[in-house]
Amino acid sequence: MRAANLLFSLRDTIKLDIIHRQFERIAAVLAAFAAFLTLAMSFWITYDVLARNLFGVASPWSFDLSEYSLVWITFLGAPWILLQDRHVRIEILIDSMPIPLQRKIGIFVSFLAMVMCAIFTWYTCIAAYGYFQNNIAMPRIWRIPRIWPYSIIPIGAALLTFSFALRLGLYLTEKNPEKTMREKASDGQKYV
Repeated sequence: MRAANLLFSLRDTIKLDIIHRQFERIAAVLAAFAAFLTLAMSFWITYDVLARNLFGVASPWSFDLSEYSLVWITFLGAPWILLQDRHVRIEILIDSMPIPLQRKIGIFVSFLAMVMCAIFTWYTCIAAYGYFQNNIAMPRIWRIPRIWPYSIIPIGAALLTFSFALRLGLYLTEKNPEKTMREKASDGQKYV
């Protein structure tokens, strides 16, 4: 009981809400950029289809650009989606559990995901450094350095690591973390 009270008082000391809000603003901007990339990708794919079918002109750059954009869209949008609690979950199962069990499972899952994302960040940083140091180029239409399209992976993985750390903090410091996350998700819609 004393440990729980200590954690709940720690929440006020750390100002987890301020950190969460500031990070959420950054994540919202990155998600907005991902949405812009999605819109732009729809335009150049439409151009490619029309140019190929109406005029017989191929746009091989469109496929490469779409492939690179999908990587950026994924890693730019994922932290915001996690903070908004909009990722894939089995809510009917979670909501039927008692709150203490929800917290225990949430702590376990958030910690495990945070560690896995940190490991993923580490390995993708090593790969990105290798791409940069050896000037490895993409074997595609555009002979660009491989670091350019894939540099977002370690950055996005680091942002996901921090997002899971914030979730872990909520599970450790909130009495009803699922309710708090739903409220924060609703509040977070204002930043987009």
